[in-house]
Amino acid sequence: MSPTMFFLLLGLAFLGIELLIMQLSVFWFMFFGLGAFIASASGVLMPGLSWTASVAIFLIASIAVSFALYPVLKKWQDKPGLIAGNDAIGKTVEVVDAISADQAGTVSWSGTDWAAELADGEAPFEPGSMAKIRKLEGIRLLVGR
Repeated sequence: MSPTMFFLLLGLAFLGIELLIMQLSVFWFMFFGLGAFIASASGVLMPGLSWTASVAIFLIASIAVSFALYPVLKKWQDKPGLIAGNDAIGKTVEVVDAISADQAGTVSWSGTDWAAELADGEAPFEPGSMAKIRKLEGIRLLVGR
């Protein structure tokens, strides 16, 4: 097998691992995959490139790609995302099982039944009535008027 074909397959394997298994969380497989593609492209541009030269190009390219892309990708990865559940606050839900101050109940929201409790200072809800989500605590909804 030629170095060109070897590094092409190695690059595909590294990128496949990064995308399918690591899901763009580690980046190192991607850096080595891009280095392998550069080594493979060097073999296409310079036929007859030795294994030693191809390996050297792979290592140098992988290091250069790492130094160039890591700060940018780390900044992108560390960017804060939306807090899960904030989109639920204020949505209307239907009460399935009665909810009172001393008894949790069930509400139907987004096609699923959820455990629900009364938010502080709220009046009880009877089955069939409508409530609004005031807060999310784990998998429990705190509801009110």
